[in-house]
Amino acid sequence: MDILGLAIGNLTKNRLSYLSEKQKVIAANVANANTPNYRAKDIKEPDFAAQLKKTSPAHMKMTVTNPMHMASSPVEGGMYQVYTPKPDMALTIDGNGVSLEDQLNEASKVKAEYDKALTIYNKYKSLLQTANTKIDT
Repeated sequence: MDILGLAIGNLTKNRLSYLSEKQKVIAANVANANTPNYRAKDIKEPDFAAQLKKTSPAHMKMTVTNPMHMASSPVEGGMYQVYTPKPDMALTIDGNGVSLEDQLNEASKVKAEYDKALTIYNKYKSLLQTANTKIDT
């Protein structure tokens, strides 16, 4: 049985893909920590409703009781949008806006989220393998 063909497998795969891309953006920020006029970049997290819509069967539709509940900003073309947030601290004298401490904290958070997503994926895979075994009586 292909776990990626199931909704939970697909959602987990998409989450791991997003976290990998976020780690690449953080790595680029750290690499450019001394580059003049470089501003730290970030990546927009994909909209959960859009991800669910892509992975759910066509006959299952979400019901929204209030239009403010699921305000969506879909990820264009399946790619993640990298942007430069407004600096929340003073820039260095050469115009650099990267705080290594902030970037390392973000990298730590991404690793924890990645580990959590892998744990969910592996648990679900294990449950499917257990359910798929024959019991001899």
